[in-house]
Amino acid sequence: MTPGLLSGAFGKKQYGRYLVFSLWDNEYSHQRYVDNELPALIKESGVKDSIQHITGSLIELHPKWAVI
Repeated sequence: MTPGLLSGAFGKKQYGRYLVFSLWDNEYSHQRYVDNELPALIKESGVKDSIQHITGSLIELHPKWAVI
């Protein structure tokens, strides 16, 4: 497992759209993954040939909201 990754899920919508959700212990861990691991995973999987764009959003989870 990737250090700092607490949980994740992957889903497919209609028309070839996908949603990936990941929960990280902090923003630094996520950014380290984006900078150091994600580019190699994209290259290895060959997914770049099949996608038009990738977008992302950061949603901060208030500690009192977490039920883990």
